[in-house]
Amino acid sequence: MLLTVDIGNTATTCGVFEKDGQLKALFSFKTYVPVSGEELLVKLKAYLDLYQIEFKELEGISIACVVPPVLNWWVEVGKRWLAKEVLIANHETVNIPLDLLYPCEVGADRLVNALAGWKKYQGPLIIVDFGTAITFDCISSTGVYLGGAIAPGIFISTEALFKGTAKLPKIDLSEPPSQAIGKDTISALKSGLLIGFAGLTDALVKKLFEEMGSNPKVIATGGLAKFLVPFTTTIEKIDPYLTLEGLYFLWKARLK
Repeated sequence: MLLTVDIGNTATTCGVFEKDGQLKALFSFKTYVPVSGEELLVKLKAYLDLYQIEFKELEGISIACVVPPVLNWWVEVGKRWLAKEVLIANHETVNIPLDLLYPCEVGADRLVNALAGWKKYQGPLIIVDFGTAITFDCISSTGVYLGGAIAPGIFISTEALFKGTAKLPKIDLSEPPSQAIGKDTISALKSGLLIGFAGLTDALVKKLFEEMGSNPKVIATGGLAKFLVPFTTTIEKIDPYLTLEGLYFLWKARLK
């Protein structure tokens, strides 16, 4: 089995894939910088125990990371404590054509999203990843990563809003607003955040759509997709495990 690890700014999401590509285990926890490799190892073991997966069953670890201080600890866990091969996603290891000015700047999560998107859909794509930031990634009809756009995510914006105001409360985004006109502070916040970010998403997707000119399929992924996509008009499908699947495809590609 393969352990895939998507280390984001807010959360670290892990998946364990069987050899046939089936996702056997899925878990996540808040991204943090551990004090030692042993600490991270204990946390990982606790989650794997829930699925009755032993370390010896893991063939290796495939990692996408946008938080550099955390990456070293995961590499130590893999190589030192588990004695497993560790594959790190970046512009050199993810084998897709890049039409970018500075390939080294693109996030590993965006690259593996593009890899998975092309493998799964084999056509022009716009992938919208609703994470700490909202990223928009464009893949051409020939599988070339064209670039995209980055916008602040809903969590970043809500935290700034709560810290910068004296009376606005934190809200539960899992309960959507019933209308755009909020009748109290909570419903007004939900409207502004969910409907507002959906509007941002649709506007950017439509502009990217025009520039690509190839009738791309629009796919969403990321932890907040299920809350925001119902308010959008441009997104066709939620593919929740796209990043982890990209890490699985990256691992399989290294065997060829």
